[in-house]
Amino acid sequence: MSQKSDIEWTDATWNPVSGCSKVSPGCAHCYAERLSLRFGHSMLPWTPANAAENVVLHEGRLLVPVSWREPRMIFVNSMSDLFHELVPDEFIARVFETMRVARHHTYQILTKRPERMRDWFRTDAGRPWAAEPLPNVWLGTSIELNRWVHRAVALRETPAAIRFISAEPLLGPLPDLDLAAIDWLIVGGESGSNHRPMDLEWARDIRDRCQAAGTSFFFKQLGTTLAKAANSRDRKGVHPDDWPADLRLRQMPSGSRG
Repeated sequence: MSQKSDIEWTDATWNPVSGCSKVSPGCAHCYAERLSLRFGHSMLPWTPANAAENVVLHEGRLLVPVSWREPRMIFVNSMSDLFHELVPDEFIARVFETMRVARHHTYQILTKRPERMRDWFRTDAGRPWAAEPLPNVWLGTSIELNRWVHRAVALRETPAAIRFISAEPLLGPLPDLDLAAIDWLIVGGESGSNHRPMDLEWARDIRDRCQAAGTSFFFKQLGTTLAKAANSRDRKGVHPDDWPADLRLRQMPSGSRG
């Protein structure tokens, strides 16, 4: 948890939950798992079998954003997934209550479990937030391969002020991705020692379809493979000056504070 973040599309992170378990190929080299194991926050790999030990609710962190007076963009659960199956409905509701109270911030919730997110809004705990979505809460899902584009369907069926997709790490083209009712899309290549390559043509295709659909496009980073090829000034390739000129886009969704 930090009042500042190095993630290019947010200002701060807030982790009322920590720990997770892997559900798809994008999770294979999870940075949050790596950090948790390195610093002893988790003792076991983030496999489904270990989820009961790794997923931890932090009651003491629930009101942290209330104490942050300066408005900021907050990534919720950068070290977990708020809609993990082991996070109780009632705890999720308490996170939403904090976001309602501390309404001077904008919150970004990203999940690889959008079906559970959609279904949560239909429960007793989630129904009040479905009836009147909080204007300062953005809901998103991760899609790394075409096999997982169905996650966008569940996202569209979820009430939200802003809906977004994180295509990071982008591991293949997304020809079947439907961008209807998607406000924002983030693209990035994978970084780290076990990085998998991203083809810039995959990113360009998504950029073109975002432009056609009226979806804001945010290019986050080249990833390690392309950063090395471009002699980028850092291993992730986060500096726009190192990118092809046609991909130097970091748009924020319409109506956002960014």
